[in-house]
Amino acid sequence: MIAILITFTNMKVKCNLCSILRYRVLTVKENEKMYCAIIGDIVSSRKYKDRQKLQHKFQQAMDQINHHYNDHIASNFTITLGDEFQGLLFTPSISYNIIQEIREALSPVQLVFGVGVGDIETNFSKEISIGSDGPVYHRARDMVMKAKLKGPSLQYSLGSEEDSLINGLLYFIESCTKKRTKRQKEVIYHYNKNKNQYETAKQLNIDQSTVSRILRDALYYEVLNAEEVIIGFLHEKYESNT
Repeated sequence: MIAILITFTNMKVKCNLCSILRYRVLTVKENEKMYCAIIGDIVSSRKYKDRQKLQHKFQQAMDQINHHYNDHIASNFTITLGDEFQGLLFTPSISYNIIQEIREALSPVQLVFGVGVGDIETNFSKEISIGSDGPVYHRARDMVMKAKLKGPSLQYSLGSEEDSLINGLLYFIESCTKKRTKRQKEVIYHYNKNKNQYETAKQLNIDQSTVSRILRDALYYEVLNAEEVIIGFLHEKYESNT
């Protein structure tokens, strides 16, 4: 078992997982075809009064992802059980960004996600992600169930010891983002659009130094680094030979 160490010092989070994960890359053999399944589920969906509106918003999010990431999708993202959806990817490294886009599209609806990487044992359809089976789906399903029982709300299973490292980073990311204030979220939203502190300050009518302080207090760069490590690891492990 690989130890996961997250230390807290003076209210700042230091993550020692990033450097470990960077050196854990063992690329998949060229003849091994690995797929990536994403399964998502709405948390406490019955509490939403306007179910029709939620379903419409849900379907719009799926259509947007299927269109935007068409070249990377093996089987389209499909609503399967009313409150649940799944999709199959050729490209594991884009799974994290897809999930963030789904979260943003359905906000403030709370979701849990499971991501599995592995092979598939049946035929599958590009048009609809129903009826296919294999380890890739089993792993994603296991992670959804685990995410429902305890955090983080997004969990990965590659079927290897790197799972604990990735999920440790995801726990770190979620712990940081959950503590962000409404003001911090507002500044981060604008900064993510232009990646320029001066432009963000101008848009919000504040000083650049204030933008810098808010990003620092929100652990923006620490979270960004953790996200980049996860994406980079998945790319190097599964896509470096393509």
